[in-house]
Amino acid sequence: MITLKSIRKSYISGGEKVEVLKDVSLSIDKGKYVSITGPSGSGKSTLLHLIGGLEPIDEGEIWVGEQPVHKMKDNDLAKLRLKKIGYVFQQFQLLSTATALENVMMPLLTMFSSAEIKKNAEEALTRVGLAHRLHHLPSRLSGGEQQRVAIARALVTKPEIILADEPTGNLDSETGNKIIELLEEVHATDGVTIVLITQDPALAKRAQETIHVLDGAVNKIESEKVEVVV
Repeated sequence: MITLKSIRKSYISGGEKVEVLKDVSLSIDKGKYVSITGPSGSGKSTLLHLIGGLEPIDEGEIWVGEQPVHKMKDNDLAKLRLKKIGYVFQQFQLLSTATALENVMMPLLTMFSSAEIKKNAEEALTRVGLAHRLHHLPSRLSGGEQQRVAIARALVTKPEIILADEPTGNLDSETGNKIIELLEEVHATDGVTIVLITQDPALAKRAQETIHVLDGAVNKIESEKVEVVV
């Protein structure tokens, strides 16, 4: 499903070139629940952004299925994300002036009729337990509820992949655990490939496979209790 070959990524900071990812190669099978973990600044969030085509790579190849992300133009990347990839961010990324229902409807605006858009968005919000919050603005929702709206928005296009970047980072432990349980339920029911970024070792271990990133490189992969040092 997802393949990275010899990925390199750098940024310019203070006039200096800083290499964030150094020759990263890995594969994530279709339908797997994978966590990527490591200390702050290790490159794990950058890795997620590259997989989704949100940023260009310097060198290497990224494939999502048979799609060469590293070669695709902006319009094609937008179509790929719309049809195949759902995103869940730490900061929720909800439009503050739109209701929960309107936020979830947005990815569907170019895909369906008005009636279908509303129906699908309502179903997605009901699935995450927010049928009673359809018409609330984000400011009237708790952090956990806002993240549930974000998950509903990620699910509404029926993606094959969900990329979740520190989805519990702004939540207390109890609420964060409920969000992870929701993602686990989606994985088990829909067979969606989930890639979760987290600094929490306990959350990372709940995945089927854990990729440890350190100083811009993959240094260890744990799969089904088998540890591989890269």
